[in-house]
Amino acid sequence: MKKTKAPITTLSPKQTATNETVRARKNEARILFFGAVIDMTWQMAVVVLVPILGGFELDKVFHTSPVLIIVGFILAMVGTYMVIKHALDVYNERTVSMPKEGK
Repeated sequence: MKKTKAPITTLSPKQTATNETVRARKNEARILFFGAVIDMTWQMAVVVLVPILGGFELDKVFHTSPVLIIVGFILAMVGTYMVIKHALDVYNERTVSMPKEGK
């Protein structure tokens, strides 16, 4: 059996509280990130699929081969930009400040 050494220093109550605060803030940031990802996922799906599929169906109706699909693609690109910009604006306001870890 090997002898193990005790820790050289123990954390003071202040350092322990700081470490717990850091862990709590990291969890808060993680939850905020996953919420943003889930929110953006359905928005991106709608913004991309609706114009492209709509252009495809309208092309079949009007017999205008790829014209309306291309218009739908351009609308999807503009919509994607708007969704990303909106998400950045919203989530930059809700940032989590991370305190520095105590040594």
